[in-house]
Amino acid sequence: MRSWLLRVAHVPDGGQSFLRDLAERLRDRGLPLWRSSLSVLTKHPEVLWRTVQWHETSGIQIIERQHATFRDPFFTQSPVALLHQGAENVRVRLASEDPRFPICRDLKEQGGTDYYAQALPFSTGEISYVSWASNAAGGFTDEAIGALDVMVPSLAQRVELESAYHATRALLGVYLGRSAAHRVLDGAFRRGGGSLTHSAIWFCDLRDFTVMSDRMAPGDVVKMLDAYFDLVAGAVTARGGDVLKFVGDAVLAIFPTTDAGPAAACASALRAAEAVLEALGRLNEQRLPEKPLAIGIALHLGEVMFGNIGSKERLDFTVISSSVNETCRLESLCKVLKTPLALSATFVNALQGEDVVDLGEHQLKGVSAKARVFTIGKLAPTS
Repeated sequence: MRSWLLRVAHVPDGGQSFLRDLAERLRDRGLPLWRSSLSVLTKHPEVLWRTVQWHETSGIQIIERQHATFRDPFFTQSPVALLHQGAENVRVRLASEDPRFPICRDLKEQGGTDYYAQALPFSTGEISYVSWASNAAGGFTDEAIGALDVMVPSLAQRVELESAYHATRALLGVYLGRSAAHRVLDGAFRRGGGSLTHSAIWFCDLRDFTVMSDRMAPGDVVKMLDAYFDLVAGAVTARGGDVLKFVGDAVLAIFPTTDAGPAAACASALRAAEAVLEALGRLNEQRLPEKPLAIGIALHLGEVMFGNIGSKERLDFTVISSSVNETCRLESLCKVLKTPLALSATFVNALQGEDVVDLGEHQLKGVSAKARVFTIGKLAPTS
């Protein structure tokens, strides 16, 4: 088993394939394994670690443990808490003992007879864990426990490797976005490299942010921005878009065209914009009596260069093109035209069956030709 642990090929699924294959190999060797669980440590602003569970009948389950887990009584009264405090292992004979841990009481009620948890120390000083449970009469033999103990150093190395892979993907996803992270992991990280992508382009900006930030405490500004960014990024990603950049209080995103064509990308971007404006209304109700937040959203369609730009020591993975610049300029017309949503003619021409209103031709700053601007009927200015 030790040899297999160190040479088995990595599968980028956060430890699911690894634990399933490990459990099956141990069962093939006679271990009366009924359930197993291990933690893949991560580097994520919301998730502390990823619990991967295997069960002989229900298969693999993933539970993402939030940072508040350390304060949860289910954790503080668990064998895992003792492992984090320095214990090398914890064994509870479920069939003959009165379990003092909630997890062990649950396993006993489900028919478990034996539970064994082991600390997996990493070279970084962090502690992960693995647990094993049996429902066989008599539980684990002394020989089985000894085999599991022998396996710990190699298993700790393997779980540390799985954690490092997962943390890298999680960090890249959080800081670069899904599409950019995937490209970087696939090797697209050379400066000057990139590819043309046809996309619906999104740019939105928060109104009067400078005034608000001047009269608000810094901590309150951060909370307000986090709530605003949550609803924007949530709506964009839920509809297939990629958030590329937060610039102050602005958000740049794209909805790449697929085999479904530009109409589908534009429709997804428009549905995201409607969802953001509806969510913003609900957020403003929660913020009362504070001044309501207002935003402008611009949607355009065009080619963008998706790639790495920057210095030798500091790169940014982003999109650039005249279409991106035009989208940013288009958004600045929202306030002038008294609408929260401005659509380019190119974007509108790709849409199908939408109720749009022509707001006329307008000059975009830095663009020679005038641009015809549209919005949707329910967001058209009333005067």
